[in-house]
Amino acid sequence: MSKKGTRDIKKETALKNFRYNRFLILRYLLAGFFFSNLYWLLMLFMSRSWYALLPASLFILTLPAIGEHAKLYGDMTDQIQNKLRHHKFYLSIQLGMNLVLLVISFTEGGFQRLYPFLTTSSQAKAALVTILLVGIFMSAFCIHRIRRIYLQQDKHYEYIQEFAKLKQKASE
Repeated sequence: MSKKGTRDIKKETALKNFRYNRFLILRYLLAGFFFSNLYWLLMLFMSRSWYALLPASLFILTLPAIGEHAKLYGDMTDQIQNKLRHHKFYLSIQLGMNLVLLVISFTEGGFQRLYPFLTTSSQAKAALVTILLVGIFMSAFCIHRIRRIYLQQDKHYEYIQEFAKLKQKASE
């Protein structure tokens, strides 16, 4: 293969990775929710609690969102509208669930049912409330980020445009 062909392949791959990295924070936070829900599911399953259906449903809802991200690799279009709809739907459900869990966690019975593997101490409740608040913030942040990506108002889109212009100038 010629040097020009190799250079073109490298540029193409760089642009593909550059576009895919636009969703990097969304992928990492989705993975964080995936594993958080998985661990909560395993803890409730080992506690033989029927409430394991809650994290199981959240766990299952992450799968289409993960699939969306896999499909985005190599997508060279700027039309991202609705390509993250499963992810946005999942985040809306996760946000709502975290809000409900936050309220339920302040009741004695709710805390013991949803987290039988934790002691009913003020430290455990404070840690749980902190985790739920972080989850609420992360969900809201991701929903906002997806909205900005849809509107092409994210900083990464601007970088992609500049990169494409530089690539075009270099090929002229």
